Amino acid sequence: MEITKRKSGETIVIELSGSLDIYTATDFKTYLQANVNTDHSKVVVNMEKLNYIDSSGIGMLIKSLNYMKELDGQLQLANLKESLQKIFKVAGLTAYFQFITEKEFKEKYLA
Repeated sequence: MEITKRKSGETIVIELSGSLDIYTATDFKTYLQANVNTDHSKVVVNMEKLNYIDSSGIGMLIKSLNYMKELDGQLQLANLKESLQKIFKVAGLTAYFQFITEKEFKEKYLA
């Protein structure tokens, strides 16, 4: 998995590519905690280039969401491929996470 970040206003946009799975989930957690603090309380995870996620990856996203809530922050997921959207629906997580559509992402974070 490859992780990059950039700022868009007061928001940190974290770009994921490859797989978020048992082998890479802790890398994501470490990266998030090293790059996000109370000064940057809004994070958008762009999953446009993420090809695969397993239960470890989903679990780490849940832990990351809880970490952001502890900081009184916000974590949103953007640009999920249809196959990944189905995983979140089947797992019953669509109400738990905030999702950003491709159109919203382009308007807010690529303008």
